[in-house]
Amino acid sequence: MANPLRLLRPSTWKPSLDAARLLLFDYAHLASVRTKSSLDASGVPIPWYTYPAVEYLKQLDFRDRTVFEFGAGNSTLFWAAAARRVVSVEDDAGWFERMRPRLPANCELILETDLDEYPRTVARAGERYDVIVVDGAARGKTRIKCSRHALAQLREGGMIILDNSDWLPESTRVLREAGLIQVDMTGFAPISSATSTTSFFLHRAFDFRPRGPRQPMPGPGAREQIWEHPDSQEPPVVRVLGETFGAVRRDERFSMASPGGPRDFRFIVSEPSHGIRAAALIDTSAERVVLSLTERMTASTTVEAIVEQATRMTWPEFVEFINSHDKRRYDLPG
Repeated sequence: MANPLRLLRPSTWKPSLDAARLLLFDYAHLASVRTKSSLDASGVPIPWYTYPAVEYLKQLDFRDRTVFEFGAGNSTLFWAAAARRVVSVEDDAGWFERMRPRLPANCELILETDLDEYPRTVARAGERYDVIVVDGAARGKTRIKCSRHALAQLREGGMIILDNSDWLPESTRVLREAGLIQVDMTGFAPISSATSTTSFFLHRAFDFRPRGPRQPMPGPGAREQIWEHPDSQEPPVVRVLGETFGAVRRDERFSMASPGGPRDFRFIVSEPSHGIRAAALIDTSAERVVLSLTERMTASTTVEAIVEQATRMTWPEFVEFINSHDKRRYDLPG
């Protein structure tokens, strides 16, 4: 029987509490429920898609892209801020009148209350779009009709976004069987109390570039960790077995008396312009990095001091230090 006192330990309940806090505040779910509006933590409008789908879209560069939406709303404002041009069709006359004054100059809003004509609006201008969003009206199997018309108007290399795709198995089948690559993003969405799915259907020549210097960027509440830093070619450079340390400002060699005879090592400190300091021990006898620690250069030189201390140890102390360290590359023989 489980010990009931275990439930009182922070290690048992705190991760769940932290996760709830991230959803309620970092993802602004509480604010979205309170205002009945899709917003991020800064109060900026976001689409009423799942949070994983929104975070993915925030990674991509849409500045030269055109977007067509079935269904207008905060998503239109989101796309207007990200894309070159947005065309949205709305079937609700009241909502159309509410949205129209809120839209910037790069948006065109169409009112079409006839659900037979609604899916055809994507083709009215004879234009192809980089992004087509199938959302909005759903009654009368409207979204499967929109999906079929979207296929003909999708530009090569673009994507179709189908919201609530977990409720639309026939629409997903139509898009998938057209040769598009289906990627499902399941999770919570603004305002909602249940999970849902927003699906991306990517043309096989999909060529959207990242918006920033890396992809993916950490999402709300993510831990600030980078396990892979870009190799710097800033001189002086030290290369070991395909690994590159650039902007090396400290490079010292030392030898240790091991049971098998003298063992040669190299201690380096790298401070490249990307801002991540690395302190490394190189086993020159084996031509391998045995240990490498990193930290932001805004921090104190903790990693340099740790590795420097290791260079003054006896062989048994050094072996114990390396073999017990969670960042070691391999174990040294005692």
